[in-house]
Amino acid sequence: MSENSFYQEYDVPQDLQFKTADILRMGGLDCSAQLSTKYFEDVFSAPNKITKVAVSLSFSVASKEILVRGSVKGERLIQCARCLKMSTQPFAEEFIETYSTKQEIIDIISVVRQTLALTEDIRFLCRPDCKGLCPTCGRDLNDGPCGCKPANLSPFAALKGKFK
Repeated sequence: MSENSFYQEYDVPQDLQFKTADILRMGGLDCSAQLSTKYFEDVFSAPNKITKVAVSLSFSVASKEILVRGSVKGERLIQCARCLKMSTQPFAEEFIETYSTKQEIIDIISVVRQTLALTEDIRFLCRPDCKGLCPTCGRDLNDGPCGCKPANLSPFAALKGKFK
């Protein structure tokens, strides 16, 4: 935040919808807030979910535009693709967006939602060497071997012996 800002105690709306007139009147704005996770319940695919979200925003005013630099930090509860265990992972992303000074409202929540959606991993692993679940009995192989005989998992196993 700027040292010479008289607006550091600006009451940040939880829905992140800022009045353009307020930002123009103040000549810019630096602010941060902890947000309710209710605005982000559907950002990640189930069972993954966001558990903490905080934003820091810096609004800079130009003649016809307002530049918004933001950062989003928090935590998410996410499921491993191999062993299916849930674990908490931190995230941090930044964004830059411009808005016209003619807009009545600057809606930052949609940009934050888009930024968060980009943080979701296509395939998350709880650790790089996760062994996953036994395909026969379903035991978590990270806890030790299960005793099942290794099955032939070749997709061509059903064709064995058919073409002689």
